Amino acid sequence: MASPLKKPSLSRVGLSTLLSSRASRLWLTVWVSSVSLAACGFEPIYRADNLRANVISNLEISDSRLGRQLDRALRSRIRPSAGAPWVATIDIKERLEDRQVDSQGVAQRARLTHRLELVLRETATGKTRVEVFQQEQFLNRSDSGGDEVAKLRALRALAVQALSQKLAAFLQALATPKERNQTR
Repeated sequence: MASPLKKPSLSRVGLSTLLSSRASRLWLTVWVSSVSLAACGFEPIYRADNLRANVISNLEISDSRLGRQLDRALRSRIRPSAGAPWVATIDIKERLEDRQVDSQGVAQRARLTHRLELVLRETATGKTRVEVFQQEQFLNRSDSGGDEVAKLRALRALAVQALSQKLAAFLQALATPKERNQTR
């Protein structure tokens, strides 16, 4: 005697039986989508964009190639406002050091470090506060100089974006609770 609760098989007939109900099709679509997104490396983006709180009244960034990249990345996230309690000065530096050297003394791997130094000066009292943010990446050297330059540019862009996100999140946390409520 056969069991009345038969499980559908994974044959064509079994799959068509399984997918006959709308709830099953919806569940399968969600499951396949989530597996596909997880397999491709998708990560949701949580951004601290458009900081409108009265945190900084002026933003000065060092005039260098990295400084200009950081300035472009920060302008969309942080808006200085008159009367804010802090003045911010930012200096960003890059250091590339060889980490792994082969038998001929040629570097095969390098460490790329970006260091952002934020100096906050309180407008009322003149007291200063220094915060340092750092982003570290590794670069595998190649025989092609063009490839290496392209990799360095891409790593710089990623580091500047990551540092701008860290800085915006820090400034958001620096805002008083009253100022944070004004941004919502």
